Order: sequence, then structure tokens, then C-alpha cells
Amino acid sequence: MKTWLKFGLINAFLGLVIGIYLALTAIGDGYSAFAIGAPIAAFLTGCLFWKLIVKEKSSRRRVVFTGILTGIFSHYLTFVLINIGANICYWTTGKCTDSFGEPPANVFLMLGGAFIFSFFSLVFFGWLTVAYAIVTGLILKRVENKTYVA
Repeated sequence: MKTWLKFGLINAFLGLVIGIYLALTAIGDGYSAFAIGAPIAAFLTGCLFWKLIVKEKSSRRRVVFTGILTGIFSHYLTFVLINIGANICYWTTGKCTDSFGEPPANVFLMLGGAFIFSFFSLVFFGWLTVAYAIVTGLILKRVENKTYVA
């Protein structure tokens, strides 16, 4: 399995754990979407950044930078994906409205609004996602380097 794919899957696991935690503990409806959106976002950002930045030159600096970007941008992408899902749900079923019965924000409005939601998300979980992505990236780099040594 490719290293970038492993990194994405490892980060998706934390996204799933945090998503389930939010779904079970948050007050209100709709938080179950985090159990779907967070792992997908963590997987996509982890794979993309590893493939773009680390590539075959897996220096420690590149891996740490990739972990920071993955841990931060996965929050933003989570909110965008959840909004896209809510819009698709609303367009196809008429459900998935907000607490006032209004349709979800349009996707273009959410592209900006996701920054605000991401800020608060990073305050509560960013320390965990960034640290996890960095540590797992470094461990993965070390394991992969030992694997290819004859």
C-alpha cells in the first residue's frame, strides 16, 4: 500500500473517532454528520498533502509540515463536506433543514463560513488533530524507511 494512502487512512481513523464523539456528546441535531464528514476530510487532506509535499523525499521537516496542514485543513474541509451533504439531502428529500426549518446555507456561502466554524473547531480539537497527524506521519516515515532497508 502506498505511504500517502496509509497516512490518509490513519488520519481518517482519528476523524471517525472525533466524529463519533461529537455525534454522541453534542447537544442538538445533525452532529451525526461529523461521523461521516470528518473521516472523509481527514483522509482526503492527508492523502493530498502527503502526495504533494512529502512525495518520495520524506524529510522530517516535510512530514511535520504535512501533519500541520492535514490537521488544520481537515477541519475546513469537514464543514464544507457536511454542508454539501446537507444540501444534497435537502434537494433530494426536503429534509436536512436547520433548527428553524430553513434550508442549509448554499455551498458558496459555506465556503467562507467554513473558516469561522473551522476556527472554533481548531480551538477544541485542532491541538489533537495536528499533533496526531505529525506524530503518525513521523512514525509512518520511520516504519517505511526501515521497510525499504535491505
